[in-house]
Amino acid sequence: MDLRYFELHDLLCEASIALEAGNQADAAALVAKALRWLEGDWLASPAEIRAAVAEPAPIDADDGEDE
Repeated sequence: MDLRYFELHDLLCEASIALEAGNQADAAALVAKALRWLEGDWLASPAEIRAAVAEPAPIDADDGEDE
């Protein structure tokens, strides 16, 4: 089971509570922390995406249809 979802949920709940309490600075800091955590842990960089994808097959000039 992936517990990262619950950690993210907790961060965003804390931000929501801070916002309802009128503490916008803490809410903004918690949201920024959650975004940094998401970017660092869950989002792939373009280099990682290229490394994970196999090279595409070369494109033939012929479309495969014989007339």
